[in-house]
Amino acid sequence: MKLKKKYQLLLLSAVVSVPLLLLSIGVLTSVIYNLYFKSQNNDIPFHASFAYPAMLVVFGLSLLLLSVLFSRSISALLNQINLLNRTIRNLASHEKIPNKINIHSDDEMGALIRSVNLLIDRTTYRELELKQQQDMQKELLQKLRHDISTPLTAVRLQLFDMEAQHECQCTNIESLSQQIQYIAELTKEIHIQSTETLDSSYILSENMNVLDVLETVVRKWGYLYNMNEIELHFHPVDKTLIWNCNVLWTQRLFDNILQNTLRHSKATMLDVVIEHGVVSIRDNGIGFDKNNHPKGLGLKIIEDIARLFQIEYTLKSNEHGTLFRLQQ
Repeated sequence: MKLKKKYQLLLLSAVVSVPLLLLSIGVLTSVIYNLYFKSQNNDIPFHASFAYPAMLVVFGLSLLLLSVLFSRSISALLNQINLLNRTIRNLASHEKIPNKINIHSDDEMGALIRSVNLLIDRTTYRELELKQQQDMQKELLQKLRHDISTPLTAVRLQLFDMEAQHECQCTNIESLSQQIQYIAELTKEIHIQSTETLDSSYILSENMNVLDVLETVVRKWGYLYNMNEIELHFHPVDKTLIWNCNVLWTQRLFDNILQNTLRHSKATMLDVVIEHGVVSIRDNGIGFDKNNHPKGLGLKIIEDIARLFQIEYTLKSNEHGTLFRLQQ
């Protein structure tokens, strides 16, 4: 029921119930007095008896009860507004992203809460995407700086040794030392513009729980799937599956799978399952012919990452949907 209709009915019920209640209490009190108390009270009329002030007290209590009942509806609306206000303020701050709000009605307030929940999903997606990119760049930069600094240090030591043995002119040694120092300073300002190229020399593998990685990926992509009206289901039957991989690049692997499904599958549902040591990602889209379909960048990245970490990767696709199976 819409809010306008709800409060129109509330106002109408207040207008009708108050006079009816007062009339009913007056008539009932008068009848009870005349039947049971008038003869015992020397036939004193109702308006001059003790029953009249008692009726006024009942009037007051009844009106108070009605005001409490009617105000509960308004209080519930105000509580929802205050909850939305706090949630939006928390979302705008730099603190932890708030939890989504439960929806208890199908009126305008329920639609507003759904919009705020969608905003929370979008913010969660952006935050997780940004954090993943920052962590990936930080890891690559640290390794790259280390690998550059190591030969520079060796060259600098050789120059010191040459200077000590007088095998080179001091001016040349000083010039080379300045160039080495310049390169060392330059590595501190390196910014990776693209991480599309996969270079195994800068990637460290470690034992990681696949459930933790997939939970992050599903949570991140839940917003976009919801916006495109695709149901995203996550069934982690095997909660202890361990892979020897890199967390950031494994996230990127799953990101590309979910991205391909979102962009190309025209699916209405995607199931992500962890069971019997296998990660299965299946959609009910239109599928594609692997033999005649040109291999895009997303599929190439999936294959490259799977090959790098020795993940057995199979892809099956037909007119009933597409299935990705990954196992290490």
